[in-house]
Amino acid sequence: MQTFFIDTFTGTNCKGNPTVVCLVEEPCENEQCLKLAKQFNVPVTAFVDIVTRQSVLFSIRYFTAAKQIPACGHATLAAAKVLFDLLGKDDISFITVEQIKINARQQEEAILMKYPAYSLSPVNVSTQLLESLQVKEIATASFCAELETLFIELGSAAELRSVKPLYQQLMNSSDTIKEVVLTSVSDDDRFDYMLRSFCPWIGIDEDPVTGSVHSVLAGYWSKRFNKTKLYACQASVEGGEIIVEAGDGFVWIGGRTSLSHAEQAQ
Repeated sequence: MQTFFIDTFTGTNCKGNPTVVCLVEEPCENEQCLKLAKQFNVPVTAFVDIVTRQSVLFSIRYFTAAKQIPACGHATLAAAKVLFDLLGKDDISFITVEQIKINARQQEEAILMKYPAYSLSPVNVSTQLLESLQVKEIATASFCAELETLFIELGSAAELRSVKPLYQQLMNSSDTIKEVVLTSVSDDDRFDYMLRSFCPWIGIDEDPVTGSVHSVLAGYWSKRFNKTKLYACQASVEGGEIIVEAGDGFVWIGGRTSLSHAEQAQ
């Protein structure tokens, strides 16, 4: 099994979100995939079935060190990078375990992925959850059922950067969500909005850079700024830059990637 170590949403090694992509040429059960993901110990490992190498539709599975998850934007971006380089193609598609089809295409130095656009429903946030985030005031709070994710807008980028969650308390504060995304207007002229993502429910305290949540944030911020093409910054320690373009019922999400190294998994 060939494995590739990719840094996503960045053009520089050791920045962005570290991801492992495994090219599966023989049957690999979920239990074995999870075992390998624990060994790699990156936020998410992607397993891509390449038995039909000439195909442009690839089955993809995602695993954290704790469990299998149904979707992961940065791991899909990494998988697209690997396949584009190996196969010499610039347009491919993935099919997830939930039978969601994700198209990926090369566009100059960036890779863009086409995701369904999801909507938000306003919600009230419990005092316990806000205390676990150590956040006192919020601008808005909404929930996306498809992503099982709570989205909270804060008043400033400074507030966003200063958040220091208490992760065990955060996990205990809700059993109906798997991720909390904090977002704000950017204070950096290069970007329109900023975000941070916390996912202790799936074994990732803070995700270095997040892709799939922009299937929600694209529409949210597109309406605010009255434009369709947006640039986002993930305000994690590692940091990452995301390109977003809102369409009619879909979103293009993408960025640059950097190959760290490749090896043969045992």
